[in-house]
Amino acid sequence: MTARTETSRVPARFEWPLEGLFRDLRVRHGIKMGLGGVLALFWALVLRLEHPNWSVLAVVVMIGLAKHVGAISITVIMRVAGTIFGAVLGVWLIGSYDTAPVIVLTAIFLVVGIATYKFGQYPASQVPYAYFLVGLTLLSVASYGVPGPDQLWQTCLDRVLENMVGAFTALIVTTVVWPRYAREEFFAAGQAALETAGKLLTLETDAYVHQREGPAGLDQIRATFTSQVTAVRNLLRVGARESTYFRARIANYNAFVVSLVDLFQSAVDLEHRRQNELPILNRMRDEIEALNAAIVQEFAVLTRSRLGHQQLPPSQLRERLDALEARFILLRSLPEKLFLSLPLEVARAFVAHYSAIHRVCEDLDNIRDAMVGLPRHGQSLPEHKVIWDHRPTIDWFWVKNGIKGGLATVIAIVLIQSYHPPGPAIIPVAAWIMTIFSRPFLRAGGFGDLGLFQRVFWALLVFVAVVVLFLLVTPYLADYAAMCAVLFAILFALGFCTARTAGFGFWAFLTILGVSTFVSLNPQVPVPSSTIINSFLGLWTGLLISALAGRLIWPVLPQEVFRDDLLKFYQYLKALLNRDRHMERIRTQLAILPAEAGQVSHQIRIRDFSEAERAKVGQLIRTSQVLVMQCTALVSNPFVLPESVAAVLRPEMTRLETGFGQMLDTFVECFRKGDCRRPFPSLREAMTGLEEGMRKTRDTGLLIQQDLDGIRNILEIANRYQSMADALEECSSVMQSLKLHRYTGDCAL
Repeated sequence: MTARTETSRVPARFEWPLEGLFRDLRVRHGIKMGLGGVLALFWALVLRLEHPNWSVLAVVVMIGLAKHVGAISITVIMRVAGTIFGAVLGVWLIGSYDTAPVIVLTAIFLVVGIATYKFGQYPASQVPYAYFLVGLTLLSVASYGVPGPDQLWQTCLDRVLENMVGAFTALIVTTVVWPRYAREEFFAAGQAALETAGKLLTLETDAYVHQREGPAGLDQIRATFTSQVTAVRNLLRVGARESTYFRARIANYNAFVVSLVDLFQSAVDLEHRRQNELPILNRMRDEIEALNAAIVQEFAVLTRSRLGHQQLPPSQLRERLDALEARFILLRSLPEKLFLSLPLEVARAFVAHYSAIHRVCEDLDNIRDAMVGLPRHGQSLPEHKVIWDHRPTIDWFWVKNGIKGGLATVIAIVLIQSYHPPGPAIIPVAAWIMTIFSRPFLRAGGFGDLGLFQRVFWALLVFVAVVVLFLLVTPYLADYAAMCAVLFAILFALGFCTARTAGFGFWAFLTILGVSTFVSLNPQVPVPSSTIINSFLGLWTGLLISALAGRLIWPVLPQEVFRDDLLKFYQYLKALLNRDRHMERIRTQLAILPAEAGQVSHQIRIRDFSEAERAKVGQLIRTSQVLVMQCTALVSNPFVLPESVAAVLRPEMTRLETGFGQMLDTFVECFRKGDCRRPFPSLREAMTGLEEGMRKTRDTGLLIQQDLDGIRNILEIANRYQSMADALEECSSVMQSLKLHRYTGDCAL
C-alpha cells in the first residue's frame, strides 16, 4: 500500500529561479528588441557598412511594428524586394537628376506618398512592409546622396545592405526567439473577453430568474469588456497585416468578433424592461435554471485553455433549450390561459427576456462554430467563411497621410540642400515617420496630433538632457561591450514598455530615432561634442517639420476620429436597417467601430470635454451598441403577422420604420457637420400608436383567437419595434445634450 502511494505521486516540475520572470511577455519582448538591435549593429560592423545606424533603425522599427510571426517566405521576398527597389530607385534618381531638383523632389514626393498609402491601406494592402522599406531605403539614399558617378552602385549596395541587415535580423529574432503568433494571441484575447461576457450573463440570469435587482458593478464589467474587445480589434488588424494564415481566414475572425459583441449585448438586454414575471417564471423555473447551468458549463468549455488539435466536447445547450421550449408549449393546455390573464406589459416583458435567452444560446452556438473555425498554430487551416467583396477602394485617410508624409519629406530635403542644417542625415526620416504614424499613435494610447507642438517642445528639453548625458559618458562607450550593453538596455526598456501596445506612440518613436542617432555617432572613435549636439539638433528639426505638417495639414485629432467613427457607424446602421446586401461587412464594422470610438474618446483633451461630457459620450456609445442588436433582430427572421392583426399593427409599424430612417439620417447629418444643434424627429407619437394598436388587439379579442406561438410572435414583433424606438430616442436625447460643435473648434497646439 505504501509502495503504491509513493509510486502514484507526481513529481513536482522543477522551475528555474528566473523562469517566471521570462514568462512575462514584456520581458520577452524587451529581450527580443535589445537582442535585435545588438545583432544588427554587430553584423553591420562585421560587414563594415558605412552607416550601421540604418540597420539598427530598421530592426527596431520592424520588431516593434511586426511583433508576430508572419509568412516567412513572403516576408523575406517582399522585404528584400522593397529594400532593393528603394535603393536602386534612390541611386538612379539622385545620380541621374542631381542637377534637376524639381524632378528629384517631385519623384520623392510621389514615391514616399505612395509608399505611405500602401503601408497603411487596410485591409487591401498585401505586403505593407515592402512599401515601408521602399520609402525608408529611398530616404536613406536621398539623405546621404551619391558622392560621384564612380560610386553610384557602391552607394546602392551600401544602402541595400544596411537596411537588409536590419530587416533580416528582425525576421530571424521575431521567428526564432519566443515567437508570437497573432492567431494564438487573438484566441487568448477572445477567450478573456468571452469570460467577461460569461460573468455578466451569469449575474444577469440569476437576477432575472429570482427577480432581483441587476448586478452591481455593471459599468466596471462593461469597461473591462470594451477594453478587451479593443485588444481583439487591434489583433484583428495586426494579424491580417502580418500573417498570411491569419488573413486567409479573416472572415472567420470577423464572425467571432460579431458573435462575441452580440452575446454581450444579449446579456445586457436581460436587465431591461423588468416586470413582475414570477407567475410565469415559477412554472418554468426548473427548466430555466437547468438551461442556465448548461450556459455556465458552455462558457467554461469555451474559455478553457486547449491546444489547437483538441476538440470541443459536445454542448448541452440545445437539449436544455428544447426542454424549456417544451415546457413553454405545455402552457397552451392550462385552463386559466395564463398569458391572457396577465397584464400586457408583463407578457411583453417575459417574451422579450425569453427571446434574449434564445439569442444567448444562438450566440454561444455561433461562437462555438467560430472558435472551431479560428486557425491555430500547428493546425491545418479550417474551412473559411465567405468574405465580403474586397474590391480596392480609396482609403482617403491614408491618401491624406501620404500627401502629408511626402510633403514633410520634401520640406526636409529642401532644407538640407538649401540651408545645410546640423545633423542632416536623420531629418527626412524623422519628418516622415513622425508624420505618418499619427493615427497609430491613437491606437497605442496617444493623442494623435493634439498638442503636438507641446510635445516637440518637451522633446527639445529631453534632448538637452540627453546631450549633456552623452557628453559625459561617450568616452566610456569606446569599448564595444559597453556600447552594446547601453544599446541593449535602452532597447530592452523600449520593448518592455511597448510589448502590449498596438504599435508605437510618439515617445516610443522618438526613442527609436534617438537610438539611431546615438548609433550613428559611433562612440568607439573620439566624437567631438559638436557632432553630438548637431545630431540631436537634426533629429529635433525633423520633429519640428513633422509637427508643422501633421498639425497644420489635416491634423489627426481624437475628437475628429471619434466623430468620423460614429458617422460611419450610423451610416452602416442605416444600411443594416435597409437590408443592404453586404450584411457581413456591415455587421463586422458595427461591432468594431464603437470599440474604436470608445477608445479614442478617452484621448480627447479639449476645454469643453468635461467629465460630464465624457460620461454622455460613453452613454451614447453604449446605447448605440444596443441599437445594433435591436436593428439586427428587427431585420432578421421577420415574423408574418396574421391578417387580422396586421391590419391593426402594420400601419403603426410602417410609421415607426419611416421614423427610424429619419432619425438615423439626422444622426448622420449631426456627425457629418459636427453640430447637434438642430431639430430632431421624435418617435413618441408612433410608439404611442403601436401601444394603442396592441391594446386594441387584446381588447377586441384578436389575441384570444391566436394560439400560443402566434401570441408570442405578435408580442415579439411589438417588442422589437419598441426596443428599437426606445434606443433611438435615448441616443437622440444624449446627442442633443452633447456640445459636438465645440469639438471642431479646439486649436490646442
